[in-house]
Amino acid sequence: MRGNVDVDGDAIRWEAMVVNGKARMYFGPFPALLRMPLNLIYPAGRGAWSRISGFLAGEIALFALTGLISSALSTSSLSARARSWLGGACICGFVFGTPLLLLLGNLSIYNEAIIWAFGWSMAALFFGWRCRNAEGRALVVSLVAFSLCASAALLSRVTFGAPLLLIALLLALRLPHANRLRLVAALFLPLGAGLAFYLLLSYARFGSFAGISFDHYINPVHREFAHNYGIFSWQRIPYSVADYFGLRFPSLQWQAPFLKADRHFFAHPQLYSLPFSETYLPVPWAASWLLAGAILGAICLFRRNCADLFERGTAAAFALQCLGILSYYALSQRYSVDLYPFLIFCLLVFLRRGGVFLARTYRVMIGLVLVSITVNSLATVSWLVDSDQNVRPETRAIWNRFLGRSSPAATSEFK
Repeated sequence: MRGNVDVDGDAIRWEAMVVNGKARMYFGPFPALLRMPLNLIYPAGRGAWSRISGFLAGEIALFALTGLISSALSTSSLSARARSWLGGACICGFVFGTPLLLLLGNLSIYNEAIIWAFGWSMAALFFGWRCRNAEGRALVVSLVAFSLCASAALLSRVTFGAPLLLIALLLALRLPHANRLRLVAALFLPLGAGLAFYLLLSYARFGSFAGISFDHYINPVHREFAHNYGIFSWQRIPYSVADYFGLRFPSLQWQAPFLKADRHFFAHPQLYSLPFSETYLPVPWAASWLLAGAILGAICLFRRNCADLFERGTAAAFALQCLGILSYYALSQRYSVDLYPFLIFCLLVFLRRGGVFLARTYRVMIGLVLVSITVNSLATVSWLVDSDQNVRPETRAIWNRFLGRSSPAATSEFK
């Protein structure tokens, strides 16, 4: 509240950036902004807001996706019963058949900003989708809501907010000429304020507008690697695609949860800062239903007269987000969440434009949802219990009692 950008070094631990002897964080400030009024109202709750914060972020993501799927299916050729079954399956798959389950299962400081960025990104997409057919006052409200959600996504995690800036430009091109100045102001004023705040905060923290400074990174391995090989590199994209979209399946085990999710060796010393990957479950297993729908939606985007400029432009913006995370210098399940806005949008295109083919394949998609929910749930529980270093010991003990284990499982060799 007094403009102090320092953070508690014990809370941020190995992700701290030390500037002039003070710990700073590169995470988006939105979770901290949310806590300020809560701490003011109830000071005794300081340090204990993560579950409430994660619940709210998850609800925003869930309601936004529900609205998007409902809107996309409303124009499909499916019967009302089929739309109900497929829509319900997609919602269940979104919660239990994506990395959203991991983010909600471990609301550490490392995951909280990501889940908020994901939720606000879905909310911004929902209002951006509504802007296409809205008129008059409804259009103004949708533009303001999109702008506010995009600003919040930018302040949560910049990789989620950046594509929304491009989508805002697409929306601006579609604005009617009547009252255009008012509509442009509704679209860009909140978003511009959020972008200005992000840039000023970045400068206050690190003396630059980039939002991060590896010169001050407390972790010497990442710091030296970033200096020598860079944070982003196009050369990493094929290898990251192989890791995030491979067919590697977790090993089986006799005790619950029956799948063993762990880090795996992925040694490319000139590409990645660590010799292993934390992608414990690739997308084809974690969200096979979503990947299948996204592939079919991407085909629709390339077909003539099957998609408009807004749909193709939005898909391109989210694809740039995917390229950003695929060129990043580390691999992790929580980083893979950056891939999902693109996959979800392509799925929406398929639900809207799939036509007869959607009617023939929707039962297969429901079956894939069941497969993804089963595999992703079991693997995520295994990761939280045995491998995730950010899970509290008391939480891990509760999981072990729930799974009927007499003693905690052996920790990973990477620890």
